[in-house]
Amino acid sequence: METREGYYSEQIRNEAFALVNLTSRQKEVYEVIRKWQPIDNERIAEHLGVYPHQVTPRVGELRELGLVEFCGEGKSQLSGRKVSLWRINPDGKQLSLF
Repeated sequence: METREGYYSEQIRNEAFALVNLTSRQKEVYEVIRKWQPIDNERIAEHLGVYPHQVTPRVGELRELGLVEFCGEGKSQLSGRKVSLWRINPDGKQLSLF
């Protein structure tokens, strides 16, 4: 099946539009992950001065956009439990926010 003219440019535009419309909290979480990767949600929250439950949904949203990815397990400094570690997706889109 032949792809119609303009399809690929529309896809690029849609991806760029999604990135421009990141919330301020998503941008803050992304920047903390970029700077301190690999990092878990508790540490992200600590850097931002918020609770982990405020960070967890933002990490999920960044994962859905292909900006961050799971990169292993670590141990929580607070509880000693297993935690997921996040990093910037090296194969995904790269943002320069600041």
